Amino acid sequence: MIKHCLCTVLVLMYCVSYCDGQVFSFRNYETASTEPPLPFPACRADNIECLRRGLRTFFFLMDSRHLGMTPVDPLILNSVAVSVPEEQMSFLLRKVNVTGARWTKLIDRKFHVNNGKNSVRFKSDLHVIGEMIMTLAGRSDPFVSLITIDINDVESNITYAWTGQRGYDNEDYILIGQERVAVRNTRTPSFFLQPTFNETNTDTEGGTQDSYMMERILLSKSAILDHLANEVTVALMHTVVDNFRLFANQIAVKNYYIYNS
Repeated sequence: MIKHCLCTVLVLMYCVSYCDGQVFSFRNYETASTEPPLPFPACRADNIECLRRGLRTFFFLMDSRHLGMTPVDPLILNSVAVSVPEEQMSFLLRKVNVTGARWTKLIDRKFHVNNGKNSVRFKSDLHVIGEMIMTLAGRSDPFVSLITIDINDVESNITYAWTGQRGYDNEDYILIGQERVAVRNTRTPSFFLQPTFNETNTDTEGGTQDSYMMERILLSKSAILDHLANEVTVALMHTVVDNFRLFANQIAVKNYYIYNS
């Protein structure tokens, strides 16, 4: 089952129309193949259910570092930031831990959009934990609190360019160009703040006051949380595309996609 799904998932990112006489155009280049591909059964571009099953398994394989891919569940980010110039404030979310990516769902995929690019659309439920730092103009000390964010039903639309190349092993490979990730929150993310304390703080000062002030602002300005959630989701999806790109550079097209050569 894993073998079957792995071979099909890259159809989501790299396939073109599979009929009407359209073919890949390949040029010679030196591949980075590190191991011979297994004889995976391939999927056609119109088999959406096969693609969905393959996507689920592919996320698990990313987390196992298959072919040198980067794990995405959990995904560790250094930081994401949002500034609000009109309010003279900024927010930094650091030490970010993102979970839930492996249950990402495929909604649809389209071919030859935006000047020949292809696209896929995903829906995810993500759980985010990190340290939030809020800085206000005129205040030297920032507000600091631990935060938990639940991002539900967030949609990611990924468009990407591609080109076909033929390796020196006479096999066809696909190279993925620069991607663009657009994110839309269908629901306002929910959050929970937990005070942080140092040795001089008590239960009623320091960390608790910081959490209280941050909660008031986040509740009154939900767009801030939306922006933070979008930045986290975009970073996640760029990592997913990088993993697809690595996979396609090592596995010949015939092992995961039915096409006219």
